[in-house]
Amino acid sequence: MSTIEKTEFILICIIAAVFCFFTFYLLIKSKKAKKNYERRIKVLEKELRFDYLTGVLSRKAFISEMNEELASTGIGALLIFDVNGFKSVNDTFGHAAGDEFIKRFASRISKAFDKEIVGRLGGDEFVVFIKGKCDKEKINNTIKKSGVAEFYDKPTKLTLTSCCGVAASPENGNTFEDLYAAADKALYRSKSSSHSIVYCNTQNEEF
Repeated sequence: MSTIEKTEFILICIIAAVFCFFTFYLLIKSKKAKKNYERRIKVLEKELRFDYLTGVLSRKAFISEMNEELASTGIGALLIFDVNGFKSVNDTFGHAAGDEFIKRFASRISKAFDKEIVGRLGGDEFVVFIKGKCDKEKINNTIKKSGVAEFYDKPTKLTLTSCCGVAASPENGNTFEDLYAAADKALYRSKSSSHSIVYCNTQNEEF
């Protein structure tokens, strides 16, 4: 082999080695980029699925899960909770304290209905979907015993109450929209009466 041929062979080997190195480098970089992308996607999915403040399901995720359950079984009960006088917490202690209170209230509801679908629609409005037949006695006992209906909030030193409107499927509808409309009316009656929990009958009236 002549000197020129040897030189050409060495150059070809060097070029091949450099090409292999950069190919390997780009492959590793691509895999890392893919992992980072998948990680970011998971974080975004989690942020979309769960309420950023309380950790319960977001509005969209709650509605999706509830409608899936209704489509599958057609039986369940939607509960809407609203804190009475929550504005006073924000006005007296500030919005940061109000946010912390919302977290504590969400924790109460989550613990009370740990086997059910729990979500936050916004502000101090929380929703729970109970799978299966609407058992009024069981719901009443759960709400009262858990301290969701009336509770002393130690950080703010306030005794607060919440009201609840309940609608059942299939009696009041078979979608989130149907049940929410009925439960919201019951919630309004709960706020304007002495009853902490109001249910709807098939005509969307209290029963």
